Amino acid sequence: MPSFAHKKLVEKIQKIDELPSDDAQYVQWVGAGQHMEFLKQNAVADEIVIYGSGPYTFIHSIVVPDEALAAASQDDLLRWSCNPYVSIASYVSGGGRKDMWIERDDRHRGSEALDQGRDLIFARTFEGWSGDGRDYIEINQEYTHLTGIHWRPEETAYCRFDDHGDLRHCASVTLGRSGEEVRLVSFTWEELEEYLTIARCSLVRMFDLTLLKHSEFNGWPDDIEEVVHVDSADFFYRQRHCGRCAYTRGIQIIRPRRGADQVFQGVTDSWSGNKSKQYVEFIAHDWRNDRLTKISTDPAATTNYFQAEGNNLPFELSPAFFRAEVLSKYKTDREKYTIKDREVSCRAAWYLRGYDVNEAGQVHAYICDLRALPYTEQLHWLAFNVAPQASISERAIINDFQGDFVTFRHPREEVMSIARRWRDRKVEWWKLRDPDLMDRANIPLTASKDEWAEALMDLSKLVVEGFETKPLRKRLDRLSVEYTDNDRTLALLEKLLNVGHHRDEQIKLAGLREAQWLRSKLQGHARGTEAAQAAKDAIANFGSFKDHFSDLCARIAAELQSIEFQCEAEL
Repeated sequence: MPSFAHKKLVEKIQKIDELPSDDAQYVQWVGAGQHMEFLKQNAVADEIVIYGSGPYTFIHSIVVPDEALAAASQDDLLRWSCNPYVSIASYVSGGGRKDMWIERDDRHRGSEALDQGRDLIFARTFEGWSGDGRDYIEINQEYTHLTGIHWRPEETAYCRFDDHGDLRHCASVTLGRSGEEVRLVSFTWEELEEYLTIARCSLVRMFDLTLLKHSEFNGWPDDIEEVVHVDSADFFYRQRHCGRCAYTRGIQIIRPRRGADQVFQGVTDSWSGNKSKQYVEFIAHDWRNDRLTKISTDPAATTNYFQAEGNNLPFELSPAFFRAEVLSKYKTDREKYTIKDREVSCRAAWYLRGYDVNEAGQVHAYICDLRALPYTEQLHWLAFNVAPQASISERAIINDFQGDFVTFRHPREEVMSIARRWRDRKVEWWKLRDPDLMDRANIPLTASKDEWAEALMDLSKLVVEGFETKPLRKRLDRLSVEYTDNDRTLALLEKLLNVGHHRDEQIKLAGLREAQWLRSKLQGHARGTEAAQAAKDAIANFGSFKDHFSDLCARIAAELQSIEFQCEAEL
């Protein structure tokens, strides 16, 4: 769907183009007062009409260099004659020449100043095509590339991700199917203003409002002259008003609202990640001064090893600590957020590196890394900020302060390492069904049953669903091992692992089976007493969902290694 503001613009054009039934209102309506007010209000809105066409309204906009506009007269601009359906180039032959060449039609707008402008949109029609998409809008590639926007057909808009990883509609399109329906292209002002400012241009909006009852219209009378109205240097029009019919044809110039320096600064700040200059204070361990205190993410509030002389500011590597629930938000929207072993990222928006979990189950992150988050995201972390119950993790100490690699890793990472190895080797007995699963099956850190269940589901989907039935059956056939048609991958794997083993020494894939069973009870069906008992058993036997998940990953990792050894040995 297009943006909400775009839909309201469509509704507004429909409303002002509605033919009044009351005669007195109709006489007032043909003077185009409502239409002119709409244009003026929209010129200062957050979403700007670039092209609009209704039963009685026509609006078309181009970008014109400020230098050309400064030298142009109002009379020159009022001679405009153009629309978005004009082709910008064509093959040409003739004129006494035997060859062919490309002729670019940049002198078609009826005005010397406007001929120096650039089209923002191109309305195209696929002649001969009768289905959806026959009519469509192209946006000037220079604009789409500079603003980083892309066409999303399901949104009927050109979009990009904003600072929070949410889809932002930057150019919305509505194409009515009949001449009585509104056609509209609107741009968001933020991106348009940046473009106009940096290009040293302004938006020139041309409008034609022909308001009349077609059943009564017999032509424009000769005795009524056209009058030029000048509301301001940036809004003027010529009008012929004949009492019960009128046309209004004019120019509206829309210039950047902010100063150039302010716009330039906003763009460069977005490049450096400093678009929002707001900061947050976190309770953190100022280990330089051996104290627990509030430390701001403002760069001026901290220092580093190279700039520490002459001040006692906290180091920017001071850690702040958080309740484990701080990560829950990111685990509920896997399309938008990615959680890896020591980093969290939001698609095309922000990236937090270096977080970890200490032995007390608290998440910790450094002030310099929290600083990189958008202000609203910093506020999210602030809501979970607590005093530390333990130091930062041993892994963080070794990685971040000793500059060395750890010689240990969580059992989950052992499972992921084996999965990555199988994927890279393209083994025939297992296949990665969904690449995104490699960044899932995150360790459950809270007491939430839902988080635990989600982690188990992802673990089972990654590992168990990856096994291939046919290659396993072929291996058993070569070894003359019997199986039934009802045997699934885990049963086939157990038969393969038990080749040559005595009945009393049968190997069971207890870890993989437990993961599959828990998934079916916790996620696959309506939860009942078995699911509730499984959660109680996990807490009773391991103390937390986190420790149960770790133990299960350790057992699964060992089973995967056995499977790998057996499958490679069988080759």
